[in-house]
Amino acid sequence: MEQASKNNNLLTGKAVERYFDLNKALFEFNNLFPYEGKDERSIAILGGTFLEMILEHILLAFLPENEKEVSRLMEFNQPLGNFSNKIAMTYCLGLIDKVIKDDLNLIRKIRNKFAHDLYATFDDEQIKAWCEGLKWHKISLMSDPPNEATTRDLFQVGVNLLISHLHGVVSIARLEKRSIRNRF
Repeated sequence: MEQASKNNNLLTGKAVERYFDLNKALFEFNNLFPYEGKDERSIAILGGTFLEMILEHILLAFLPENEKEVSRLMEFNQPLGNFSNKIAMTYCLGLIDKVIKDDLNLIRKIRNKFAHDLYATFDDEQIKAWCEGLKWHKISLMSDPPNEATTRDLFQVGVNLLISHLHGVVSIARLEKRSIRNRF
């Protein structure tokens, strides 16, 4: 059995490998996503890219253990080959709430703006509006950000709190893992 055992929730098979891969990536992300020093473009692209990776881990934890079929779904130009579709699928499967979906879509837009606009900064009006539209950090911290918080601060806190939440969703998805039916 490739999933968490129903009796003792022990990880087996590919689930163990993915667990350690994700946790190793979390440590690496912590080093790459400092609150000071890194340039804005790196922060925006890393934040979005890491969130996309966690969504992939959620989907892999939930979908049946069929390496060939599931991996093919995640490839570029396939149904789950981009950030937007991973967001939509995790939402439609009931694995994330609407507020998380909405924040992920804002992060996706910010990442794409920085990736495709050479002059993008956190001072851009559109990027400011998207960062100010992030809600999960306000809900999870049960408070509004301080007045002196910059747009970059809003982005980074928003990304970090989404990562913390979604890291737990991986475990929940694993407990609800689907299996392939071979009835006939």
